[in-house]
Parts: sequence; structure tokens; C-alpha cells
Amino acid sequence: MDLVLIGVLAVMVLLLINQNRKRKKDANALVDALVVGAKVILHSGIKGTVTLIEDSELEIESTPGAKLRVIKQAVRTIEKEIEPEIEEDSDPKVEGN
Repeated sequence: MDLVLIGVLAVMVLLLINQNRKRKKDANALVDALVVGAKVILHSGIKGTVTLIEDSELEIESTPGAKLRVIKQAVRTIEKEIEPEIEEDSDPKVEGN
């Protein structure tokens, strides 16, 4: 009985360590993907555009003229630009008589 409990505990610890490694890897990938001009959302909910990247800090312009200096780890997500879809006229124009 004791071996089963120790085995289950060991599996749980390994799962927690694996999740922590994955989370850290994802966070590092996000920081590495930052480029000037990227639109980002910070953990505080502030949206802005990256204007300057230094060693461990970013400068973000949230509104024209308002610049914030934050650490790179403050970025929650990088917004993906969605290209607008071009709508084509699928209905032929019908002229009335």
C-alpha cells in the first residue's frame, strides 16, 4: 500500500515539474518573439505597440505620445494581425425591368 502511494506521489511531482518547464519554455518563446512594431497586451491589460527593445525592458506606446517602460516578462500576448478578407460579389447584379 505504501509503495502505491509513493508511486502516485512521484507521478504527481513529475507532472508538476513537466508543466512548470513547459510554462517557462512558452514564456521564453513569447519574449524571444517580441519585435519593434508588434502589438502586445500586458498582464495588467494595457494594450500597446512596441517601440523599443532593450536587454530586459520594452518601451510600449499605448496611445500616441504616451510611452511606458516595462520588463519583457510583463507581456501576456502578442496580438496577431488579422488581414481583412476581401469580399467578392457572389450575387450577380440583376437589373429590374
